[in-house]
Amino acid sequence: MDSAQFLEVADWLPDPLLMLTRDGTIMTANRAAARLLGTSADRLGGTSLTARVDGDVETIARHLRESSRAREPHPGAIALRTEGGATVPCRCSTGLFRPASDEHPALLVMRLLPRETSPSQFRLLNDRIEQLDREIGRRQAAEEERRKLEAQMLQTQKLESLGVLAGGIAHDFNNLLTGIIGFSDLARLELPHESSTRSYLDEAVNGARRAAELTQQMLAYSGKGKFVVGPVRITGLVEEITRLLEVSISKKCVLRYDLMVDQPPCLADATQLRQVIMNLIINASEAIGERSGVISLTTGAMWCERDYLAETYLDEGLREGLYLTLEVADTGVGMSPEVRARIFDPFYTTKFTGRGLGLAAVLGIVRGHGGAIRVYSEAGRGTTFKILLPAVTDAVMPNAFAAPTGDAWRGSGTVLVVDDEESVRALSRHMLERMGYEVVLAADGREGVAAFKSIADRTPVVLLDLTMPHLDGAAAFREMRRIDPDVRVVLMSGYNEHAVAPQFAGKGLEGFVQKPFQYDELQATMKRVTAGDAVSRYGGGAP
Repeated sequence: MDSAQFLEVADWLPDPLLMLTRDGTIMTANRAAARLLGTSADRLGGTSLTARVDGDVETIARHLRESSRAREPHPGAIALRTEGGATVPCRCSTGLFRPASDEHPALLVMRLLPRETSPSQFRLLNDRIEQLDREIGRRQAAEEERRKLEAQMLQTQKLESLGVLAGGIAHDFNNLLTGIIGFSDLARLELPHESSTRSYLDEAVNGARRAAELTQQMLAYSGKGKFVVGPVRITGLVEEITRLLEVSISKKCVLRYDLMVDQPPCLADATQLRQVIMNLIINASEAIGERSGVISLTTGAMWCERDYLAETYLDEGLREGLYLTLEVADTGVGMSPEVRARIFDPFYTTKFTGRGLGLAAVLGIVRGHGGAIRVYSEAGRGTTFKILLPAVTDAVMPNAFAAPTGDAWRGSGTVLVVDDEESVRALSRHMLERMGYEVVLAADGREGVAAFKSIADRTPVVLLDLTMPHLDGAAAFREMRRIDPDVRVVLMSGYNEHAVAPQFAGKGLEGFVQKPFQYDELQATMKRVTAGDAVSRYGGGAP
């Protein structure tokens, strides 16, 4: 707080107050002090206190030096000459207002009390000074809180802006991956099982699948994406990927586990949490570098009070309660406060360029699951990341199930494919014709509605993209339902089903296919929709 801010508070108090430096230079004075000395605050500012002293100047200089070193206000006596030449004997109490720094000298506050002031009045004045101190403290605390909120708002804006960017990228990128994965899948189906070419296509599909997971990671960065959630135990995820963890880190790193056996579950997307674990482990390995070191993985559960949650990274008003914990600690180089302040910035790295979203994606995933992160690190003393996720004590863990094996099932009838990406339309036509369907194509929502109107008497199934020009998927769906309330629509999107479901709740959507998709996934969906026993997972309702 500077002299102007001090004066804003002190100017309305009845007590004579001077703000001055250790050498006696008066920085400012409130109205009561100016009135006592028969002048104005402007004329007092910049003058020397000792020039107004009527008596031993050295005693006052010593009083100021002692006051600058004392923890409590230092009492004394002083006689001051007014502007008119009169002498005003006063008691004074001087305390340190702001310690000295490289940029600023120490500031003192002197309270002046006429010597004839009665004890009761003295106590009253002393209470008012304490009130001033409390008000100054409150203002300083409010200023610190404002700075914290501004920093939090800036970080939130960065998250949201990249989330908007990620949404646009995901749409185009998933369309490209849909063609790559889908046509590779069709090529595999055309090859005999003993063909060596199948292994090459398998590798191409696996690589494209990993690229699709990267797109989902970008969406997760926004912190608002919906995940394919279910009951998950973090301890179980760590145990599942133990072997993968061991081959992903330096040979000089030792993994140590302290895992809670009966850890409660949380509602989470297991794939996303695996990415979090792998990301933190790889970061820990890189922090250790070429030296020998230890990476410790600890899981547990704890009750978190609001005060504890308020200290987490990007606290967003999380409710106190039972939280699952995952700690990843390393004995690496640690981080300075400057580095620690930027670790969640997108594309920030202390190693080399091209690292991608990194810990920014970790933060987005954790935020999207209603959790938080605490970071403990010192330069040269290692780093610990502590993930907190809300526990769900009444969740039922799912049973394992076998993946579908596919069959030679063939469909019949007409399918209208509406998508603005030519490669997706071509892929869908090849797949659907292979299944036995007659296929009609449309390049956008408006063209799709017109095509549906012309073939509505054939009761086609509509394979409808969500994001398109002219009319998006939701608007095209509404128009088609006006033509035929019983229209069967399967939605396609690069976003997962949980993210788009709220737009179609209660509207009778028959199914969902997430891009990029493979032949057997589309076949299973079409079989369910056209077999006559499909039940909408979104509910029915009037158009």
